Amino acid sequence: MYKKCIKWSTVSIIALSSTIVAAGNLTEATVAFKSGNWKVLRSTDQMTDKTNCTGIYKEDYGTQLVSDSLFLPARGGVEAVTLRFGDSPAEPLRLASDMEKKVGFVIVTGTEFSKLIASNKLRYQISTLVNGIISAEIDLTGAKEALASINAGCPISEKAEAPKKLENSLCSEKLVSNMKAQGLKEAQIHSICNNN
Repeated sequence: MYKKCIKWSTVSIIALSSTIVAAGNLTEATVAFKSGNWKVLRSTDQMTDKTNCTGIYKEDYGTQLVSDSLFLPARGGVEAVTLRFGDSPAEPLRLASDMEKKVGFVIVTGTEFSKLIASNKLRYQISTLVNGIISAEIDLTGAKEALASINAGCPISEKAEAPKKLENSLCSEKLVSNMKAQGLKEAQIHSICNNN
């Protein structure tokens, strides 16, 4: 049993490290999906060609959502954390796990993650060695949809694709709408966008 724990822990650290390392490349990743304050970024691992799907909150590349966990950055050495899901009473203070201490992130996973996904907001306080207490709140509106996109392999959503073109037209609906807003007449638009 002891060997299994060590093996699982090693595998988890490797998986976690690859997730966090990917954060450096997330600024170059493709936005696959957006919902609320969340967006799902799609990137490709350069060594394995595997697709990585990572949700981020607003523009905070440190707060990362993956298929079974939420990572909260905690600079200054994580010591303990208190989580509050929605308007439920705060969870009891818990000490940071060895893994959280090693990587400098609070990892919301397991039953905490289940509570997170069922909530509309997360409030947390992280006790650190250097920076004292870090307190913040995260709006979870859109997190369920972002998680569904991640679990589906983060396909590029229709919103991220090119706008649809009108039938037999070289122009998209948005372009036609913009031309109308600028005062172009139907005949002018037809002349510009005619496919014949």
